[in-house]
Amino acid sequence: MNLSALIIARNEEKKIELTLKSLSFVDEIVVILDRSIDDTKKIASKYTKKIYEGSWKSEGKRRNYGISKCSSQWILEIDADELVTKSLEKEIIQKLKFKNFDFYYVSLTNFIGNKKVTKGWMACLAPDGKFCLFRKGTKVWIDGSVHPQYQIKGKKGKPFANSLNHYLSKDISELLSKFNRNTTLYADDLRKEGKSLHKLISVRKIFSRFIKSFITRRGFQFGGLGVLIGILCAIYPYVSAIKCREDRIKF
Repeated sequence: MNLSALIIARNEEKKIELTLKSLSFVDEIVVILDRSIDDTKKIASKYTKKIYEGSWKSEGKRRNYGISKCSSQWILEIDADELVTKSLEKEIIQKLKFKNFDFYYVSLTNFIGNKKVTKGWMACLAPDGKFCLFRKGTKVWIDGSVHPQYQIKGKKGKPFANSLNHYLSKDISELLSKFNRNTTLYADDLRKEGKSLHKLISVRKIFSRFIKSFITRRGFQFGGLGVLIGILCAIYPYVSAIKCREDRIKF
């Protein structure tokens, strides 16, 4: 099959083993540990010898490093909080039999705890999916601290019918903690790039993003949880910009 699985992880001892178990069908697993100080390495070593440690402030750079360490023709880029279901595994194996395509889009099914939350998400919190199955040499990540962009070339295959299970957070507290972490990282990117904050610090933008999350993306189907997701998506740029402005004053 000639398939590598690539996992980027930092202190994921509570989640990574289930992910590793779901990858028993691949030819090799490559794990990149970024400033990890818990037992993630010990757990990962039960499943692979290809473990690399380092310190990267840029998510894009550490992902490119991980890609360079994969030896197979195809790469499945997966996070430590994602699981490949058996139905998705079978579909991946089938897709790789086609020789005319270079990359594939795989949708994500997001969970908070054991609750499947399929509506209301925006990319700042949890993307709907990603181009995570690709031939080596077709995908390059762009520098960035959180949710960076990437460039991908070649011929796109048909989207998958099955999805990755993404266990975004164990509860609401962890979801809020991730929101705080990601807005801080995005604020750092804004400061480094010297971007204007005017469009981000906008009450009108907050309302339009909430409507997009809660109404257009049907977050209302999840009641109070949908309201919370809508609020977090709505204020994400605003909070990031406020943090950035404070950082600029300090500098």
